[in-house]
Amino acid sequence: MKKLQFFRQTARWQRRALLCLLTAGSLWSFAQPDESKTYHIRSFTTDKVVSNFNNGDNDAPVMVETEDETSFGQKWKFVKAGATEGVYIITSAGFPTAAIDVAPNKNYYLLNWTANTASDNQKLLVQAVEGEDGVYQLLWNKTPTMGVTELSDSRLQLTNNLTSQATWFRLVETTEQVLPEPNKWEDETCFGENKLAPHATFMPYATTAALRADAVRYAQPWNDPNGAEWLSLNGLWKLSWTNAPSNAPEEEFWGDNADVEEWDTITVPSCLEMKGYGSPYYINVDTPFNDNYPKIVMRAGCVNSAASYRRTFILPEGWENDKRVVLHFDGIYSAAFVWVNGEYVGYTQESNNDAEFDLTSVVRSGENNIAVRVIRFSDGSYLEGQDMWRMSGIHRDVYLYATPKTYVQDHFLSSTLSTSDYTSGSLQVSLKMENPAAAAVTKHVIATLLSPSGEQVGSERAEVNFAAGETEKKTVLTFSALSGLQLWSAETPSLYTVEISQTDADGNEEMAFATKHGFRDVRIKSGKVYVNGKAVLFKGVNTQDTHPVHGRSIDVATMLRDVQIMKQANINTVRGSHYPRQAKMYSMFDYYGLYCMDEADIECHYNWEQGGNTITRAQSWQPQFVDRMERMVMRDRNFPSVIFWSLGNESGTGINMQAAYNRAKELDPARIVHYEGATRGGAAYTDLYSVMYPTVSAVASAAKNNSKRQPYFICEYAHAMGNAVGNLKEYWEKIEGSTYGIGGCIWDFVDQSIYSAEDIKNGTLTQNGRPKYMTGYDFPGPSQGNFVNNGLIPAHRAWTSKLAQVKQIYQYVRFGSLSSNKYLQLTNGYAFTNLNAFDVTYAVLCDGEEVETGEIAPVNCLPGNSSLVTLPIATTLEEGKEYLLNVTFSLREATSWAEAGYPIAAQQYVLQSRPDALPAVAADASLSPVTVTSSVIGSNTLYNISNGKETIEVYGMGKMRTWKYDGKAIMENMYNFLDYSDFRWVENDEATGNTRNTGNGITAYAMTQVPTVDADGSAYWTTLHTGTLCNAQYDYRFYPNGTLDVQVTYTPQSSDLRRIGSAMQMPAGFQEVTYYARGPWDNFCDRKEAAFLGRYTSSVADMLEPTPRPQTSGNRTELRELTLRNVTNDLILSLQTEGQVDFGVLHHADKDLAGVRHAWNLGATPSKTILHLDYAQKGLGNGSCGKGTGTLAGYCLPSSGTYTHLLRFRPYLSTESGLGQVETLTNCRAWVVEGILHLQGSLDAGTEVKVYDLGGSCVATARTDGNSHQTVNLNSQPRGTYLVKVGRRTFKVLR
Repeated sequence: MKKLQFFRQTARWQRRALLCLLTAGSLWSFAQPDESKTYHIRSFTTDKVVSNFNNGDNDAPVMVETEDETSFGQKWKFVKAGATEGVYIITSAGFPTAAIDVAPNKNYYLLNWTANTASDNQKLLVQAVEGEDGVYQLLWNKTPTMGVTELSDSRLQLTNNLTSQATWFRLVETTEQVLPEPNKWEDETCFGENKLAPHATFMPYATTAALRADAVRYAQPWNDPNGAEWLSLNGLWKLSWTNAPSNAPEEEFWGDNADVEEWDTITVPSCLEMKGYGSPYYINVDTPFNDNYPKIVMRAGCVNSAASYRRTFILPEGWENDKRVVLHFDGIYSAAFVWVNGEYVGYTQESNNDAEFDLTSVVRSGENNIAVRVIRFSDGSYLEGQDMWRMSGIHRDVYLYATPKTYVQDHFLSSTLSTSDYTSGSLQVSLKMENPAAAAVTKHVIATLLSPSGEQVGSERAEVNFAAGETEKKTVLTFSALSGLQLWSAETPSLYTVEISQTDADGNEEMAFATKHGFRDVRIKSGKVYVNGKAVLFKGVNTQDTHPVHGRSIDVATMLRDVQIMKQANINTVRGSHYPRQAKMYSMFDYYGLYCMDEADIECHYNWEQGGNTITRAQSWQPQFVDRMERMVMRDRNFPSVIFWSLGNESGTGINMQAAYNRAKELDPARIVHYEGATRGGAAYTDLYSVMYPTVSAVASAAKNNSKRQPYFICEYAHAMGNAVGNLKEYWEKIEGSTYGIGGCIWDFVDQSIYSAEDIKNGTLTQNGRPKYMTGYDFPGPSQGNFVNNGLIPAHRAWTSKLAQVKQIYQYVRFGSLSSNKYLQLTNGYAFTNLNAFDVTYAVLCDGEEVETGEIAPVNCLPGNSSLVTLPIATTLEEGKEYLLNVTFSLREATSWAEAGYPIAAQQYVLQSRPDALPAVAADASLSPVTVTSSVIGSNTLYNISNGKETIEVYGMGKMRTWKYDGKAIMENMYNFLDYSDFRWVENDEATGNTRNTGNGITAYAMTQVPTVDADGSAYWTTLHTGTLCNAQYDYRFYPNGTLDVQVTYTPQSSDLRRIGSAMQMPAGFQEVTYYARGPWDNFCDRKEAAFLGRYTSSVADMLEPTPRPQTSGNRTELRELTLRNVTNDLILSLQTEGQVDFGVLHHADKDLAGVRHAWNLGATPSKTILHLDYAQKGLGNGSCGKGTGTLAGYCLPSSGTYTHLLRFRPYLSTESGLGQVETLTNCRAWVVEGILHLQGSLDAGTEVKVYDLGGSCVATARTDGNSHQTVNLNSQPRGTYLVKVGRRTFKVLR
């Protein structure tokens, strides 16, 4: 009966709920919640109140707790949701963007989520409880048979049991949530106060004569001016730092007479965290603060610090009366208040955009003071969630400049070229003048156009009359009928100069400045991007402002180094990811020739990916989006290198991106606008079909045919984290020749490694001989670890094998087939450069040694055309030898970015392949047969195999115990010689760290043929390793002359193998290595095109590639010969191969590399030498970022079949003759200690020594003087890998 009564009662409540939904108005007998009021939602049974515990984050739990009137997390607003009466969403009074959500995917436990009146998960039907005054049930509007109930553990959950009083709640009006006046830095609608309008970059001088006299800056505008109306405020400032804005000093800090003598001193520009004030955070997608915009509530372990800066300056004479004085900041992280002489000047956000303030009314003659309060995180930080270190401070230049009181406020240079020849056209100089005093005044403006060589092309002038009350005028000066124009492109960066002069009515000059201009036409046509009428492929990289000592404050020398390396590496495009750079860097792009994608400082990654994509869709944020876009466009639109605007990165879709796109088009209609998020989200506001991290197959498809018929651009690809950049060749095979493919930008150019502030202060920048770089693991916050290091080059800007591969694949000379070893097909991949601009040389190698070199006549081949070149090779190819041909294109003349002779393209061809098999080991009747004896040790039989000088001990179960020559160990005792090895770890295998078992999977060892002496005096035996990954059979034959042949046969048993090969551990004294294989840098099956076959010498220590996080490296493919020397006893082990062999030799086991987080964690003193001899190693791929971007199937290892190669070993001593490559190892050695290159050995006087970086640039030269030990100073070069050529020998060394 009770059960029946229960069901009847439940049914009655369910009918009532449904009836309420249909006829709510007629049943409502109690007052509805008032949207203007604030309520406690109090449990009827426990008297506790509903609370989000003062946490407005998405996913924060909503539960009940004891009432606390001061807790704003317990106060709620009811907001009507639609026309149905009684249906509301319940928002937090303390966090207005957060609402109660029933969370069906979280088992209906209530939580916070971004408020949305259209969300079914937030709509609640407020149903009065019959017979109870002011008591309600909160029913889920979507399914009103479910309502909110209080659980015994204080959680709130939806239930079907609506009869329980645990579903009853009182709505008790409480005090209005009184929130303090919002801080400017927690108000998305306030992102600047008193900031001047944006304008194009310029530097004013008093006269044209002064402008031209500053010859260095006139030619290269990234240099600081000399003689301009300019005063740098870079340098020493006083500083007071606190861990919260509430703790910062008050009026005594900005007051005109403030005493800050006891404060710290800091250099500006700089990042506070790199100076020891707070910790840098590497967070990437996440945020250091709760996702509750625009509020900044820090997460555990993170702080929102405040830094108070102050300094004095002397106002230049004459500025106080007749000049307008402007304060200019290139960038401040993240928000800043400014005072001058105790007067409030203004406020700014937008960390990487310029901010300017008019100081005319507050400065005075003589000494002045400036105070700046910097807040580390602001609401603007929600838009600055880029993949970078989070740092703060005045991180870019700050200076004053002066103009006349009436002045040229902005100038815009726009040229139009005739599409018939692209060498004739016109130039418009659009000027905006401002007259703040609104006085009647007349000014004259003159524009002068000068050619790249400095000759005047023309001059135009205009009179500008301001009537009383007028404050703004615009005028346009036009240069018409221009002809014979020299065009700007990345290949031919010809720059004209536009001088603009302003005079008064009497012709007295008041101001002059100059802007570089490149005549170029950029447009989309037939799904491609054309520059000056030519379809261009954009071979690019993404970049970051990063420096290991200065953090985000990148200096001019580092900028120039980056640009020059890019040019040397055949890179022609830079994406400014994901914020504008300083204007001086765009001047470099103009001057050196790089296409640029200028990107707005917008990335609300976390909100887009995990917060519902609400910021980009919120109207209140739109002015800030548009302002960031506008300031970038207005400042940078005169730079010819900027051919693309980008709306930002990974911020989803919404009205704010549309508005930013519209504003860019209003300000600069001709430029192409990019936004990957629009392509991803199906929105219209992008002119390019942009993707990031596509698979090769996806590139092949979309570059051939995409739904928008737009140029196909890969804004990020080939994630270069650690040992990476596999299958770059395959990407470009799909791009080149496609219908829509125009190129892409590798992520990214340089590692963002930094030193700790403590190590910088103490000068302890190295440990164990390596840079003591820090990563995200080493600092607080929700870190993404080493994901901060994705660069092609390290933080200290040295060439790497990754960048060498990029240079090779990006090269513009396309080498075709070689027929008859004489006729070479070449195609010119440049858009504007004839191949006859380069010198062409060739070299013929016999078994890796140069035997012929020569020059080829200049190749007259126009862009896009092909030529057949006849090679004057004279070498006769001898049977039984391998012959190779290297062809190199080099700069005939020095450029701004490389010396004459710099190699810009190269290719290697095989003229004659090496023999398929090694020659038989010659019999020698004078030698005694090998002896085999056996003994029993415990349960094992031990075989002793010897020729008298060389001895091998093998256990009967198949493992080798010792191998010695002349009593000297070749392998470490008890470490098996040639043990099957699968393990390797690179970050492309697993970006966050190794989870793979480091074992080799071998479960059984057996000797299937015991050692037996053959008729020729040799001994042979066979061992078999079987296991879960791969079986390996080793067929040994030991000859009387000491040669040991090992034929290895591998039979894979599993998929996803990383290696099919064997390894052995040798004594640590084996430290010198010479090899004939692909080199001189490490290479893999899918990253080997830049590594040519040849003979190279290195130390084992230098075989390890210096990645920030240690990982498998040092591999060399296509090994022919290898020689290792033990420097402690002169024992040498030589190896020849038959079949396919890769090798690597390091002083560290792969599992040891995978077990540490920093290269400097590895010991400096070698304790062992590990030699890998692989049939193959899995390709690198690009799997550290991007779904499906791992190793291509063609570069993965097989899971079945049989694979065999032959390894021929021969040990000897350096004092023995006629036994191998003795001379190569002993005649000369090369190594680097503390930046000094040491050469030791038999060095003929006058031998030329040249040191090259991996790009091919000669960085040092010397000639030997006949001494056995010489040195070359390399301390001017960054740490990294270098090639030393001594005569015909090539050494690889690590500085």
